[in-house]
Amino acid sequence: MTTALEFQHVCGEAENAQLDVLFIHGLTGDASGTWSAGETKEFWPAWLCEKFPSINIYTVGYPSSIFEKWAKKEMNLHERANNIIEQLASCGIGKHPIALVTHSLGGILAKEIMRACNESRDDGWRDISDQTKLVIFMATPHKGAAVAATVKIIAPRISSKFIDLLSNDSGYLTSLNQSYRDLASTNKIATVSYYEKFKTKNAILVVSDESADPGVGKTRPVGIDADHINICKPEDRDALIYISLCRHLEKVLESYPTAIDDKGNSFGPDDYSQASDTDRRTLLQKLIDAGREHEYQKANDLQNKFARKYHKLGLYTDAKQKNDAVLSAVEQRFITHVFNTKICNGANDGEIATALQNNVIDPIASNAEFGFPSPSAVLQALYFLTEQCYIQWDKP
Repeated sequence: MTTALEFQHVCGEAENAQLDVLFIHGLTGDASGTWSAGETKEFWPAWLCEKFPSINIYTVGYPSSIFEKWAKKEMNLHERANNIIEQLASCGIGKHPIALVTHSLGGILAKEIMRACNESRDDGWRDISDQTKLVIFMATPHKGAAVAATVKIIAPRISSKFIDLLSNDSGYLTSLNQSYRDLASTNKIATVSYYEKFKTKNAILVVSDESADPGVGKTRPVGIDADHINICKPEDRDALIYISLCRHLEKVLESYPTAIDDKGNSFGPDDYSQASDTDRRTLLQKLIDAGREHEYQKANDLQNKFARKYHKLGLYTDAKQKNDAVLSAVEQRFITHVFNTKICNGANDGEIATALQNNVIDPIASNAEFGFPSPSAVLQALYFLTEQCYIQWDKP
């Protein structure tokens, strides 16, 4: 169990990220053990950096006994939230869009963090609430009785009279949840909630579908075949809790492909006007190595069309920012849906072409955020990224 405040950058390009993902554990948890995968005990949040190269993963660790002290009125949960917020702001959290992934009572702490940030006059604190785009609640009890039940099963050493303090007689939990609901509605924060279907210690279903519902917009809690302790420990990368989290992270990445400061500077994953250093083969060589040499003439014509327009846009114009957004979306979707899932697994040309059409070209061409670019324009961007060494077509 964590005995002091910890904030750790686990993986990802810290300064050039599209999204910062923060994992917050709950009562009796810690910054690493809470997020261990099934029997292997592998730290599964690191899988996300493999799947989404443009994100950062952070863990927040704190003395989880604070919930005992909160129950006993020895410590204000708000104080710990403030402590964590100052740590986050001092480490630069708030510069990029944020996703919070929480387990159990860690979700209550996250809601207190959000409320404190939103009510603060400190710009760095406000940035954290303003930049939060997604909150994941894994078996978080949002109602007083459910919180009390959670503490009883997870930390039975707290006496019954202190459990009664969690019954919501003071109205604290109702006020906290209403604050989060209002903020989620105003800031359009996507909210996802999961609840367990198995009894913990074969004794009690800690968080039911009703108690897992934060009452936010279209949020509909999803049941997971696990108990309260193991709901945040996927067995493997095919586990529903993991692939569902990936789906929601991908939606955020598509909605916020780059972050722009007030001077027009992009904090996107890369400056696409500069070639990447990761793979300096020419477009022709990449296509030869992938057995696609016959596509070179058309591919080169397409990327040249994009390059001529792109390099005329200047550094910080609105038009360049829009093109960067398209490039970022094309790169992200190609890596996720074509390269990682098809090319790396030895898919044939037909399967690759179908994945490219269904998961890259069509979604971007039909997206109003990108100005409904033509399918040809999406292909131009794709081959431009190939020429600029951001994507490859052959198996590593």
